[in-house]
Amino acid sequence: MTNPAQRLHDILTRSKQKDLQHKQMLVAWRAVLGLPEDIDDLIVMSKIGKVFTLPSIITTHIQRFPDLPADLYLGWRKDLAAAFRAIHFSTMFGEFSNRLSDSLLTTISFCAHELSRRMPEKDVAREDLSAIRESAWSLYEEVLKSDLPPHLAQYLLDHLYLIIEAIDDFEITGAAGLERSLNAVIGAVATDTVTAKQADESQFGKRFWGVMTKIGVLLKLGKTALELGEGVGKFLH
Repeated sequence: MTNPAQRLHDILTRSKQKDLQHKQMLVAWRAVLGLPEDIDDLIVMSKIGKVFTLPSIITTHIQRFPDLPADLYLGWRKDLAAAFRAIHFSTMFGEFSNRLSDSLLTTISFCAHELSRRMPEKDVAREDLSAIRESAWSLYEEVLKSDLPPHLAQYLLDHLYLIIEAIDDFEITGAAGLERSLNAVIGAVATDTVTAKQADESQFGKRFWGVMTKIGVLLKLGKTALELGEGVGKFLH
């Protein structure tokens, strides 16, 4: 089961680990989000910011269903807001985690249960996701070192980065975040057709769309990579 409420519940549950309470705030957040110890502090902060967006996303989803009373399903928001306000990057993690009650987590789990029934997200195989991330990053580095015209390099790099970031943020934004990034890439074909066609005809075009079609298949947006690739190809040509 995966949805924004389940992801928030998982993150907060990991946050309650006793061995994290006396760790410095950013050190503990690295552990909670599964980030490398040497990752830049600003990147950690940006990912914490994305965690902050989950309650509003959950609220929007729950409010779509009149039979889910807000006082029963969204009463946890005030307590979580108070816990989030306790996050100061120069303090210990316990200042935040000790404010996470079991009742808060239980109510969020009710939201996760309802959203799994009413708005299920697509299941994604993590090993496939890791392989695609590796391919996207390899291509990103090659484009970065290439002699492509600046506007083409920027086009490819920007869109590859969207996908890489969505994969890296998967524990927070899930399949929905990955699908939004893919939609942005495909949408750019319509809004900047000339550059998209030039990029497609470059030495990196086939591999670029190979990455995108693999994501489409992973998200079950088409039956085969060939089907998705042909759809983009027809639009460009």
